[in-house]
Amino acid sequence: MNEREKILIVDDEPDTILILQDRLEMEGYEVVTATDGHEVLELIDQDLPDLVLLDIQMPRLDGIETLTRIHEKYPGLLVLMLTAHGTIQRAVEATKRGAYDFLEKPFQPEHITQKVDQALEHQNTVEHSTRDELIHNYEEIVGESPPILEVLKIIEKVADTDSTVLVQGESGTGKELVARALHQNSSRRKKEMVVVNCAAIPDHLLESELFGHERGAFTGAAYQKIGKFERGHGSTLFLDEIGDMSIELQSKLLRTLQEGEIERLGGTRVIHVDVRIIAATNQDLRHAIKTGAFRQDLYYRLNMIPIHLPPLRARQKDILILAEYFLQTHSKAHSQPVQLISQKARELFMQYDWPGNVRELEYSILRAVLFAEGDVILPKHLPEEVQSAGRQQVENISVGLTMKEMEKELILKTLERMEGNRTRTAESLGISLRSLQYKLKRYTKTVERNA
Repeated sequence: MNEREKILIVDDEPDTILILQDRLEMEGYEVVTATDGHEVLELIDQDLPDLVLLDIQMPRLDGIETLTRIHEKYPGLLVLMLTAHGTIQRAVEATKRGAYDFLEKPFQPEHITQKVDQALEHQNTVEHSTRDELIHNYEEIVGESPPILEVLKIIEKVADTDSTVLVQGESGTGKELVARALHQNSSRRKKEMVVVNCAAIPDHLLESELFGHERGAFTGAAYQKIGKFERGHGSTLFLDEIGDMSIELQSKLLRTLQEGEIERLGGTRVIHVDVRIIAATNQDLRHAIKTGAFRQDLYYRLNMIPIHLPPLRARQKDILILAEYFLQTHSKAHSQPVQLISQKARELFMQYDWPGNVRELEYSILRAVLFAEGDVILPKHLPEEVQSAGRQQVENISVGLTMKEMEKELILKTLERMEGNRTRTAESLGISLRSLQYKLKRYTKTVERNA
């Protein structure tokens, strides 16, 4: 077993959670708990576990639907279903939908350990073999976490096709790296990939940038311009930040995707173009469709192959791997002697939330490489916000409260500061995760009694 692998238990029965939690913590696992499907989805977004134990029957959102939603966003995440005797058939159905296996109630302690150990051992074997197969093809996409390995699998399957790909993820997660990996592993790699940042070009210029224009097409058009679609003929066109494109231009883009042809602005000649489209956005396009900011038909056309890039906070396993990769890259590029990251600096990397994702991590390492006096990166070489991760403080605790009331306010304020992440809240407060969960449950019951 790897050190402190994290398991998320999801069940609406407190006794079931207690049995599983006691056994797994005894075996050395880190355990987080949830009582319904909606809560588990929030917890996974905050901090990706290594394994989810998921009950079949739950209120609000049942196990099968929760499993489906988990695998839509994190396809490689390992899920072990929990089932009572009357729901075994549904558990079998869940395995067909991607669950690894199921664990039948009532639990035998040794059976719990055996199933969990087998599942994690299987996952580790798959991760290592998959990484060995793919690492030589996608050297710039660094990581060994289940979400990033799943991204590599998708790239492997669809790179050498003409299918349109929509890459979604927060800023700094590496969407252009994915686009380049798709291009470089396709038959179009002999021609350079063409890149357009839709957010960086004003609307009235973006149309000309994409489709080109004839001389005299508009005021200032003193010469003919060849657009990106024509330049990308026989290659790949990467449309970054597609969510920022105006609704009018979206209509013209849709027609081009459907017909495979363009007309330059001010021109009448139809020009055939053979371009493979990869689009990317940090926006929620489904929400944009509802507000009328994005065309639904264009979304479906772009989303033939969806790739979701997880935020760095959901790739805890990759943080230090990426840090070492950037350290070696930038030390060599800038002829610096820095070769090591101190243990304290490593701890800060793991405690920080990385809102800027992989890009922010890379810039932090570059800064440290340039500022380090010797061959080791120390905490003082890191940006202030990363250094502050180790000394989070909770301010404005009210005076005049009893000790129990102060404890409650301190815990709740810390939980809010940590954006609901219970693991980091417990670490910050210096208490066990189990103790924190017990106290939060007690506060909830107190509110219910007083309601």
